[in-house]
Amino acid sequence: MSKAPRRKRPAADHASIATPFLSDHRRQILVAVALAIFAGIPFLLGKYFELKCPDPFDSGSYVYSAQHVLSGARIGYDEKPSAQAGTLLVNMLGVTLSGFNETGSKVLQGLFQTAAFAFMFVTVRRLYGSLAAVISVIVASVYLSAPVIAKYGNVKEQFMIALMIGGICSFVWYRLTGKWWWALLTGVLLIGGPLFKQTGVSAIAAVGVVALAGPILYRYAWRKVGRDVLLLLAGAAITLTPICAWYATMGTPLYYWPYSFVLGPVFKLAGVKFQYVADTGQAPQESVAGAQTPEVQKGDDSLILRLLPGYVSESWRLLGPEERKEALRRVFRYYGVLILPIALAIGAIVAQIVTLLRGRRTKAKVGIEDDAGRFVLLFGIWWFLDMAFCCISPHSYEQYYLPLNASSAVLGSSLVGLYAYKLRTDRDRARWTVLGLVGLLAMIVLSWHIFFGLSRYPHNGGRAVDRAGRPTRVKGYLQKWQEIAANHQYGWIQIGDYIRENSDPDDPLYVWGWVPGIYVQAQRMSSTPKAFEGMMHLLPPEQLAERVQEILHAFEKNPPKFIVDTRKRHFPQRRPPLELWPETTRGFLRPQDEKLFDQAYVNYLKTKVDPVEAVRYEVMQPFRRYVMTNYRIVGKYEEVVFQRK
Repeated sequence: MSKAPRRKRPAADHASIATPFLSDHRRQILVAVALAIFAGIPFLLGKYFELKCPDPFDSGSYVYSAQHVLSGARIGYDEKPSAQAGTLLVNMLGVTLSGFNETGSKVLQGLFQTAAFAFMFVTVRRLYGSLAAVISVIVASVYLSAPVIAKYGNVKEQFMIALMIGGICSFVWYRLTGKWWWALLTGVLLIGGPLFKQTGVSAIAAVGVVALAGPILYRYAWRKVGRDVLLLLAGAAITLTPICAWYATMGTPLYYWPYSFVLGPVFKLAGVKFQYVADTGQAPQESVAGAQTPEVQKGDDSLILRLLPGYVSESWRLLGPEERKEALRRVFRYYGVLILPIALAIGAIVAQIVTLLRGRRTKAKVGIEDDAGRFVLLFGIWWFLDMAFCCISPHSYEQYYLPLNASSAVLGSSLVGLYAYKLRTDRDRARWTVLGLVGLLAMIVLSWHIFFGLSRYPHNGGRAVDRAGRPTRVKGYLQKWQEIAANHQYGWIQIGDYIRENSDPDDPLYVWGWVPGIYVQAQRMSSTPKAFEGMMHLLPPEQLAERVQEILHAFEKNPPKFIVDTRKRHFPQRRPPLELWPETTRGFLRPQDEKLFDQAYVNYLKTKVDPVEAVRYEVMQPFRRYVMTNYRIVGKYEEVVFQRK
C-alpha cells in the first residue's frame, strides 16, 4: 500500500495564506471599538472644549469679517479682513447657519475633520491594513484635538489640514486605480489648502514632486505626466474660478485675492508696492504730527527674508541674535511635546530605507507590497515640509504645530503596516508580539503629557506653577476639562456683555489691538474698514500713520459709541503697548499734562527701546488726542473701555 504524498508546507513569508489571528467579523468589531474609544473620545472632547471656549483672537476676527461681508460690505473697501479667501468663505457659511457667532464655523470644522479622518482610514487601510489605519486615525485625532496646540476651534490650520488629507488621499487612489476623476479631485482639494493658510503648499509640493518625478522613479511616460498635470490644474481651476469671479465682481484689490502671497515676493523683488492700502480720505502725507522716520539699521535683509510675507520678515528683523536662537529652541520644545507622531514618521522613513536596501541586496521584494511602499516618498515630502514650515515664523503660536501631526500620522502608518506584515508572515510571531506590546507601551509613555499635562510651558520653557508657586501641570486634556468646569469669565467677555447691554444694535464699536472677539461678544460692528490691528509694532511708522488717518477718517463719518483699547503686547512682547490713553503711576494721564509726558516718553523710547518705536508713538498722537478729547473712561480690565461723551 503506497503512502499518500506529503503536501508541501506553505512558505512562511506568503501573507495570503498565513493564518489570521481573528476572524473578519471580530476584526471589524475590534476596529470599530478601538476607533470609537481611542479616536472618538479625544475628538469629541476636543469639540466640547472648542464650543465651550470662545476665541478672543483669530476666530473672532474671522466671524466678524464674515458677518460684515454677508451684510453687504465689499472686501478691500468696506471690509479689510485678515482672513484668506477659504477661511472667510467657511466662516460666512458658519455665520449663515448659526448667526453672528462661532458655533457654525466650529461645527463645520468638526465636519471637515470627520470627513478627513474617514478618508484617511479608508486610504491607509487599503495601503497598510486595518491596524495601521486605526493607529493613524487615533494619532491624528488625539493630537489635532490636543489642547496644547488646538487652540479655541475655528482654526484655519484645521480646515487646511482636512483639505490636505483629502487631496493626498485622492492622489493615492488615483495612482492605485488610474481613474482620471481622482486626479481632478486631488486638484480641487489641494488648491484649497493655501486658501486658508499659505503653508498648505506642503501637500501641493509633495504631489507635484512625485507627479513630475514619475518618469524617473516609476518609469512613467512623459505623456502620462502631462496628463496628470493637466488634470490637477483643471481641478484647481474648478476651485479657484468661482472665488476669483466673486472677488472680481467686487473690484477687490489683488492684495486680498487667492494666492496673492505668491505675487507678493515677485512685486517685492521688482520694487513694486504690494500691500494693504489705507483709505485716509485725503492725499498721502509725508509725515504725521511732524514725525520723521529715523535712519535705523534694518538688520538682516537677505533674499530669504525678502521673499517671506511682510508679517514674517519684519518679525525676524525685530529680533536680536539671542531672540532668534530662542525662537528656534521654542520650535524644538514643541517638537518634544509632539514626540510620538514625529517618532512614528521618522521610524517610517528609516524602515522604508532599510526595506529598500535589503530588497536590493536580495533582489527580492521585502516587506509591504510595492504599490503601498512607494507612497512613503509622497508622505515623507509632505511631512518634511510641514515640519520645516514650523521654523519660518518667529511667533511659533501653538496652532502652527497642528499640520505636522496629520502628515506624521499618515507617514507613520507605513511603519505600522510593515510591523503588521511581519507579524502575519514571520514564523517567530512571539518576537513580533512582544515588540508590538513594547511599542504600545512606548506610545502611551510618549503621549502621557498630552492627556495629563506638561510640567513646563513649551512656548517659553518655564516651569508650570499654581498660584501658590507649587509645581503643577498644564495644557493637557485633564487641565482643559478643569478649566472649563471653573467657568472663568474673562475680562474681554465682560466688556463685550457691557457694551451690548449699554448700546443699541446700530451703535458702532471700535477695538484697538488684537482682541476682535469683543465684536462678536458685543454683537456690534466697527465703524472702520479694518476693525482690528495686531501688527502695530511691525508696521513702518509711515504705514501706521496711514492706518491712524484711515481710522480717524472713518470716525468722522460714524463715530463709535465705545472704543476698547486692548493694550495688547502682540509681537514682539518686549515692546510697550501703543495706548490710546496713557496710564502713569498716578493714574490715567491728564490732558493738560499730555505735552510734557509725550516729550519724556518719546525720549525714553528712543534711548531704552527703539528709535522707530518712538516714531510709532508720535504718529499715534492724533488718535490719542481724539480719544482723550471725545471719550471718557468707563471700565478697566486688562483692556480699557471708553464711551463717547
